[in-house]
Amino acid sequence: MMPRRRARKWLRLGRRIASHAVLIVAVVFALFPVYFIVITSFSKIPIAAITAQVLVPKVSQLTLGSYQQALSGQYPAFTSLLENSLIFAGSAAAIGMGLAAFTGFALSKFNFPGRRSLVYFILIISLFPSFLLIIPYYFMFAKLGLIDTYPGLIIPYSAGAVVFAGILVKNYMDSIPDDIEEAALMDGLSRTGAFFRVLLPLCYPVLGLAAFLAFVGPYTDYALAHVFITSSAKETLALNLYNIATTDTGASNYGVVTAFAIVMSLPIVVFYMAFQRYIIGGLTLGAVRG
Repeated sequence: MMPRRRARKWLRLGRRIASHAVLIVAVVFALFPVYFIVITSFSKIPIAAITAQVLVPKVSQLTLGSYQQALSGQYPAFTSLLENSLIFAGSAAAIGMGLAAFTGFALSKFNFPGRRSLVYFILIISLFPSFLLIIPYYFMFAKLGLIDTYPGLIIPYSAGAVVFAGILVKNYMDSIPDDIEEAALMDGLSRTGAFFRVLLPLCYPVLGLAAFLAFVGPYTDYALAHVFITSSAKETLALNLYNIATTDTGASNYGVVTAFAIVMSLPIVVFYMAFQRYIIGGLTLGAVRG
């Protein structure tokens, strides 16, 4: 019996060590790109290859020069780029969430002919990549005079947000018992009042998650912005980051590119921290169920 117990003990220990080793490798694999970007943005060392000197530079080799260069007058004003990006992403998220709330409510709580077919149709649309719509959008907006305008980019961003966010809200509302809405109706509320005063507050977690995703997509988008924005006055942070990366300065100095990318990511971090409770709530309450 003793050899068997020892064997089981060593087997359990071996499994723990193996599982911890796998987790450590996964964490290192996930965090290494972030560390590399951060350390590169502060480093003076030209990066020709990933070496120990590059990964662990001396204090004397650290500088803020890359940040100063990325935000200097050599490129379009950062505040103007940030303003444009926030207008596009913020407007798309706000409009998309407003329409998605009504869409999810209608698909979940109303019985009408073709509802199931409509849900399947929306799901099928969401499977197609957004860049397939660039050509039809371009010809349509060119005739309407919306190229290089704010509405010309906000409209497709908002439409994309409604597609996936509407399904998220619909799935979430399916989990809300009909008794809650019926109780509100019995208390004298209209169906519209029950939606705004009872059901909508219950959907804040999933709306927070959907709003975050709807904001990040347009904020970091390059494909649509590259086609529909033709003037520097409406250029976004993503477009400018690409321009920096493809210039001689960016190609030879990765510090400038990484510094701009880090500064660009700060609004996303602020958005996440501000709505963290709703975003995490949307994830933990099954808001992304299929």
